[in-house]
Amino acid sequence: MQKPNADRAAALDDRGTTRLFFEVFAVQDLVMLAYLGFVATLLMILGVGPDRDDCARRLYLGAATIVLACFAVRGSTALPTKVRQFAYRFALSGVLLENYLMLRDLLPAIRPDAVDAQLLHVDIALFGVEPSLWLERLNRPGIVEWFAFFYFSYFFIAGTYLVAVVFMSRSNRALTEFAIGTLIVFCIGQLGYMAVPATGPIRYLADSFHGPVQGGFFWHCVQRTVAAGSAMKDVFPSLHTAVPTWFVWFASERAKTNPAWKWPRNITLFFAANIVFSTVFLRWHYLIDVFAGLTLSTFAGWAAPRIAGREEAWREREGLSTVWQTKPIPSAT
Repeated sequence: MQKPNADRAAALDDRGTTRLFFEVFAVQDLVMLAYLGFVATLLMILGVGPDRDDCARRLYLGAATIVLACFAVRGSTALPTKVRQFAYRFALSGVLLENYLMLRDLLPAIRPDAVDAQLLHVDIALFGVEPSLWLERLNRPGIVEWFAFFYFSYFFIAGTYLVAVVFMSRSNRALTEFAIGTLIVFCIGQLGYMAVPATGPIRYLADSFHGPVQGGFFWHCVQRTVAAGSAMKDVFPSLHTAVPTWFVWFASERAKTNPAWKWPRNITLFFAANIVFSTVFLRWHYLIDVFAGLTLSTFAGWAAPRIAGREEAWREREGLSTVWQTKPIPSAT
């Protein structure tokens, strides 16, 4: 007669443990942790070279940072609420940035080869020509500077959205959509770099162009930035395409209910269109990379609001704290 009661108690304990887990970890945290765990596994199985162990340590440190930040923001009242919220936002943003910056060491450790020949073949098969070679006829200083400015503006647009949404927005729904969509774009995009490593037309087809890109100040800014921080084999999919077009999707979703977002949406759309063209014109990407980036951003734009809505509804139904405007974890009893 005691067994049904014991089974029921065990079921309640399991439900309490599950509830506690999802109180601490939100969807964006699980996406980030899944990415870190998957890449660490790839590194363990395929990793070669002198940077392998250092990359592994950085991945483990990133995972530990996310876990600690989640417990700090949703499982502790030791620090003031605003401090905990800022620390969580900073940790999530910092780990994402660190994972991009480590790609220069990580990609050669996982995939030391390159598949430019295959990407070039796809471009020619689909379009009859390699677009970056065809566009060389527009290689004039004024045109190059125009598109180099927009290519360089990618970093400022990304930074502006990060600060404005993650650190300034008070809307839990907007924050969740932005975090989920951004992590979908970056995590899937970076996995694409590992699956399809390539250096791009500017290097692979260097001998096929009639001369170098004829740019000035902004082109030199682009060159210096790429030399300092690029992963060097990060072309498929084009994140220079996926990220700003994802921001257009995000701003468009906000503009449906908030007219104040219409201008940011329109400005972001104008910049995104120029950035997308610049990726091929300035020889960084094959056109198939651009299509892959557009597909990725479209998926993020479709998935993020749906996932965020379901998580928000589930948390409200279960009586859990919201993801960003936090309160202490309820007692398991």
